This record gives sequence, C-alpha cells and structure tokens, in this order.
Amino acid sequence: MLQTSIAALVIILLGLGLRHARVLREDSGPVLVNLVIYATMPALVFTIISRERLSVGLLLVPVAGYLIHVVMLGIGWVLARIRRADRPTEGAFLVATGVGNTGFFGVPLIAASELGVSLAAAVFYDAFATGVITWTSTVVIANSYGVVEGRTSGIDWGALRRGLLMPPMVALYAGLAWNLAGLGAPLRWIARPLDLLGSATLPLVLIYAGLMLDWRALQRVRPEVGLITVARLVGGALVGLAIGTLLGLAPALLHTVVLMAAMPTAMMSLVLGVRYGLRRDVLVGAVFVTTVLCTLTLPIVRGLIL
Repeated sequence: MLQTSIAALVIILLGLGLRHARVLREDSGPVLVNLVIYATMPALVFTIISRERLSVGLLLVPVAGYLIHVVMLGIGWVLARIRRADRPTEGAFLVATGVGNTGFFGVPLIAASELGVSLAAAVFYDAFATGVITWTSTVVIANSYGVVEGRTSGIDWGALRRGLLMPPMVALYAGLAWNLAGLGAPLRWIARPLDLLGSATLPLVLIYAGLMLDWRALQRVRPEVGLITVARLVGGALVGLAIGTLLGLAPALLHTVVLMAAMPTAMMSLVLGVRYGLRRDVLVGAVFVTTVLCTLTLPIVRGLIL
C-alpha cells in the first residue's frame, strides 16, 4: 500500500497542477465524477464481486460500518463542543468526522493494494453501510444543523432510492447474482474491458481530488480542520480496530474494516453539507487535508495492523 499511496499523492498533485496550468478547470470535475459513476466504478465493483469468494462473515462488515459511524459521530460532537462551535460548524464537524470516502477512494485504493485485505468486504462496507448512511444520517444531520431557508427535514428517501439504483450498486447486484449462480470467471472478452475500465477508477478519482483542492479554504479554519483530520485518519482507524475486534472479524475482513474506517472525509459530506447550509469552509478544508494526508497515514495504519 505504501507504493500505491505515494503514487496516489503524486496523481493528486498532478490534478492540482493541471488546474493551475488551466489544462483542466474546476468545472471539469463533474465530467470526471460521471466517468467514475457510470463507467469505471461499475466495472470495478462487478469484477471484484463476481470473482471474490463470498462468506457469511461479510454480513458483519456493514454492521461494523454502522457502529463505527455512531462512535465517530460522538467524537465529532465532542470536538465541536471543545471548539464551542455554532450549529452550522457543529454539523460540519459531525458529517466530516462521521463518514469516510469509502467509495470513490477506499474501494479503488484497496483494489490496487497488496494481499491481506478483502476486496469484497470493501465493496460491502461502502455499499451497505456508507451508501445508506450518506442518504439517511448525513442528510438528517445536515438538515438539523444547517441554515438554508425552506429546507425539508428528515431522511431524503428519494435520494436513498436513487442511490441504491446507481450504476455501481446495480453492478454490485449483478456481481452477486453472477457469483452466487456459480458462473465462474467472466469470459476474457468480457473480463478484459472490465479490468481496464476498473483500473482507471483510482487515477480519475485522484485527479478529481487534486482538481478540487483549495489552499485558500484552510486559512480561517485550521484549528477545526486539524481536529477533524486527527479524528478521521487516526481516530477512525482506532475505532475500526476496536469494533472489528469486538465483532470477531476474520483477519482479512478486520484489516479492510480498519482501513475503510480510516479513509478521508467523504466528498458527499461536502456536497450535502453545502446544500443544507453547513460551514462550507470547514468541509472543504476537511476533504482537502484528509485526502492528501491519508496517502501518508494509510500505509502506516496498514503496517501496524498486518
């Protein structure tokens, strides 16, 4: 994972450089995101799930994800109280600390890493824990703490339904059906294009991350972002290790859960937080710093648990 993380940092900086050179602009971001959502990520997910050996223990992985989320929300709440934050800032603490970027960042990074992890567990964690949390808990928190006029309260059930039918989720259902039907590895003329598409997921996500990074957002919120960064990257790993151990997860599942718990702040937390009126500068700073620094912390976490 060390080599993968160093390469990830280089690609993030490449994305930043391309923006400053005006080869890419910030409004190019949605194009990259759509490529990931509709092409590369579905290919990666189907490839992983159709080939992986599935076990009953995988069902505990989303349970671990929900428990980790609850504990991380508690940590975010304590940190916001320490800073005596107002409600929009407190909400930003909660969503930035409580949810990691397990989909766009976690799954492709683990897929590009070495042995000792479970790719299926990474997909299950993202799809059945983070994916549901994003459209339930994150929306409720953002609604409760935001300041946008005319917002609706409660869970965004429509967004949740749409999220469960997004192309990566459809690919997950198809991969599960393929695997459980015992169809074996896909034929080469199917598998090779899927492999090539799936391998493009991480580079595209990293270029997008570099494209979105903004140093100026950190100037006013360095203390808040510093606390969130330590909680997200260090606290998340410790919480993941404790909960995974308590659940008795097998080694590969445990390692995967710990790494997924230590992922950077989810980009959807920024999108939803801004939409519902949370502190944008805190969320931008948290996504920026945790995304860059996790390329250094994740290899350390992996080295300690393996």
